[in-house]
Amino acid sequence: MSFDLAFWYSEDPVDGSSALETYRAILNQEPSVASPSVAVSEFLADLVKVFPDLTEENADSSPWMSPLYFSDAFVVASISWSRQQVMATALAALARKHGLVCYDPQAEAVIP
Repeated sequence: MSFDLAFWYSEDPVDGSSALETYRAILNQEPSVASPSVAVSEFLADLVKVFPDLTEENADSSPWMSPLYFSDAFVVASISWSRQQVMATALAALARKHGLVCYDPQAEAVIP
């Protein structure tokens, strides 16, 4: 079982309802659902420095259930359920640092 979080940049305030629409569009690979942002690229670079993307070599120690799903406009992380609490806290803090939306689709809520 996994715990997913999604991250993207938005100039406008985002609530749970609008974030759910964006999240679904990301998963459906709808074009221009989120705008490319250097903040997303910097977030991803910082993220993989601390928590490298899933590989065969790190599968036993990685917090990820699957490789990160990302573009220059968003990142979706599938986290091991057993590590979801610690990872959600760490990733939400990293998202705040970069000014990104942090969306929890399980709760259908934006994490402040």
